[in-house]
Amino acid sequence: MIKKLLLFSTFLIGGTLMAQVTFTNQSGLIGNYEDNSEVAVDMNGDYLDDYVRVSSNGIGIDYQLADQTFNSVFISMPIQNIPDWSVAAGDIDGNGFNDLFLGNGSRVSFLFANEDGTAYTELTKPDYIFSQRSTLADINNDGLLDAFICHDIDLSLPFRNAGGQNMVLDQTLIQTLDRPGNYAAIWVDYDNDGDTDMYLTKCRGGALPGDENRDNAMYTNNGDGTFTENGLDIGMRDNAQSWSTVFEDFDNDGDFDAFIVNHDFQNRLMQNDGTGMFTDVIADSGINPTDLGAWENQSGDFNNDGFVDIFSEMSKELYLNNGDMTFTGQDLNFDEGGIGDFNNDGFLDVVNDGNLYINDGNANNWVKVGLEGVESNKNGIGARVKIVGDWGTQMREVRSGQGFSHMNSLLAHFGTGTSSTIETLIIEWPSGTIDVFQNPDINTTHIIVEGSGPLAVTDYEIEGLKIYPNPTTAMLNFSFQGLENTPVQIIDLTGKVILNTKVSNEGSINVASLTNGVYFAMLQVEKKTTSYKFIKN
Repeated sequence: MIKKLLLFSTFLIGGTLMAQVTFTNQSGLIGNYEDNSEVAVDMNGDYLDDYVRVSSNGIGIDYQLADQTFNSVFISMPIQNIPDWSVAAGDIDGNGFNDLFLGNGSRVSFLFANEDGTAYTELTKPDYIFSQRSTLADINNDGLLDAFICHDIDLSLPFRNAGGQNMVLDQTLIQTLDRPGNYAAIWVDYDNDGDTDMYLTKCRGGALPGDENRDNAMYTNNGDGTFTENGLDIGMRDNAQSWSTVFEDFDNDGDFDAFIVNHDFQNRLMQNDGTGMFTDVIADSGINPTDLGAWENQSGDFNNDGFVDIFSEMSKELYLNNGDMTFTGQDLNFDEGGIGDFNNDGFLDVVNDGNLYINDGNANNWVKVGLEGVESNKNGIGARVKIVGDWGTQMREVRSGQGFSHMNSLLAHFGTGTSSTIETLIIEWPSGTIDVFQNPDINTTHIIVEGSGPLAVTDYEIEGLKIYPNPTTAMLNFSFQGLENTPVQIIDLTGKVILNTKVSNEGSINVASLTNGVYFAMLQVEKKTTSYKFIKN
């Protein structure tokens, strides 16, 4: 089911008028609380982003209200582990209220919400951990959120969710290289195979170029509970004192690209070729590759034109995406913070150091999607959300912990530009369930409960693309040129993904392993997501 929650300036670039994003500081609307890392997450279950600040004296929460004001509440309690390095959020114990995973220079702790979200309990882990980026992800895909902390001077640490509030240190959850210099982890399905991988951005103080402790690493999920480090093989083993990396589908072609900020050599804009192989294209991107020294590195569609922009601590704080892997830089008077929609107008705002920067917006349309997991974790963290329209297909992943330290909204946000209709909304859950909705409304927030959207064959079909033979006993062929290595998901009638595969060089896929029955083959062609019904005999 879908539940609903109910001025721009321009500048001339190369003869073309481009919308410039502007913000107004409306800090008078929120409380005056001490803060460390910024949190922009719904804390009371109403799918409106709240502003959370944690200090040694307690937790300040500005609860967003439906009338675009805030209810500012301070929960007084001693905090042993002030998150001066990073914070991640998610419903770890599944009670319907988000918890916090805090990291600082000596240890980590978990702040658990009580049964009605009005009070918190801090559970501190005793071991010494020089924390950098904290993240939450369902690493073993059992429906429970696990935790991962980057350790600056030693092996990074995963905490397995054993149920309730029992987070157990378990190095077998993901075995990373036993090296220091771990700055920022990000969980992303970069190879489109349906499971979450982890990219580890690395920087080691005093290490010279070539030192292996500076090597960024990709831990590719093998689908059997193990991970393989293959950063060099896919072109992502940077050695340039990296601080943080964002993964987004910058060119809306169905795979996640990456932007890495470095303190040595140059920054990187890595384009994914669709097979999980990356090439640095920053030279022609409009981003200054030698604008070095950024810590924070984040992203979002700030002007709602349908393309994800880069928000980072560079000399141009915001790089607006032109839609062709080139970007146009513009100046802001701030360069970091937690990203969310704090007045529910569909435009991304920023909070930082007690400042509430409200996006002034423009005439572009938008849609937001909040998830409620059933088999998957409660927040749907790790889910992939897609919208299909006359722009093609846009894609987001729900993540807890991006950039270097802050925590962004858990709502998937899309701009649709001047387009006033969305053909299809698709949610691919960590459990393998796929929900599909036709013609969802724009300029609103849709709350999707896992398994509530019956899978349907999309109305859009590619001219000249047929599948044969149908029925089939083994091989399913596609009568269309150029589909080699295109990811295909085979989905059963309950909406479960039961096979992730790719089109072979011969233009076919092997479905011999399927039991007899009716299935859908879902794939993206010409920036359109479509599915074809077939019978396996």
